[in-house]
Amino acid sequence: MENNFSAENSLRLITETIERSRRTMAKNSGKPMILWGTLVAVTAVIIYFLWAKTGNPIWNLLWFAMSAIGGICTYVMGRDREKVPATEINRILGKVWMWFGIFATGFYVMLWVVACIRYAANMDGVVGVDMTMLILMMMGLCGAISGSVMNQKAVSLSSVLATALAVIFLLLIPDGSPLQILTFLILGVVALIIPGLILQRKANA
Repeated sequence: MENNFSAENSLRLITETIERSRRTMAKNSGKPMILWGTLVAVTAVIIYFLWAKTGNPIWNLLWFAMSAIGGICTYVMGRDREKVPATEINRILGKVWMWFGIFATGFYVMLWVVACIRYAANMDGVVGVDMTMLILMMMGLCGAISGSVMNQKAVSLSSVLATALAVIFLLLIPDGSPLQILTFLILGVVALIIPGLILQRKANA
C-alpha cells in the first residue's frame, strides 16, 4: 500500500494549514483593527482636549480605561468569529502584542515610580524619557511584525508609514505639549483603521 504521508505530502499539508491559518487570521483581524484604531484615535483626541484645557497630563490614565473597554469589546466580537486552529502563527502574534502591553505598561509605571522618588528626594520630578516616542516605536514595530506574520503587506506598510508620520509630527512640536498625544491619532487611523478596512473588504469579497 502506497504511503500517502510521505515527507513531501506532509510538508505540503503543513504549508497549506499555515496558509489557511494566515488567511483566516487576516479575515478575522479587520474588525478588531478598526475597533482598536477607533478607540485609540478617539481616546487621543479626548486626552488632548482635557490635557490642553487643564494643563495636566494626568489624563493619560484614560489609556488604561480604553484598554479595558477594548478588551471587553474584542472578547464580545471574538465569540462570533471563525475559529483559528492553534498554530505557531497565532501563538507568535499573541505573544508579540502581549509583550507590547507588558513593556508599555511597565515603562509607564516605572516613570511614575521614578518621578515620585525624585519628588520625595526634593529633586525635579520630571523624568527625561520620551514615553510617547517609545510607545510609537514599539507599536509600529509590533504592527509591522504582525503584518509580516500574517503575510499582509498592507498591514506592515501602514504600520511603517504611520510610525514615520507620527515620529516626524512628534519631533516638530514643542516638548511637553498636549499636541504630542495626537501622534496616536495618526497611528490609530493610518496603522489600524485603514489596513483594517482593507482586510475587511477582502473578507467580504
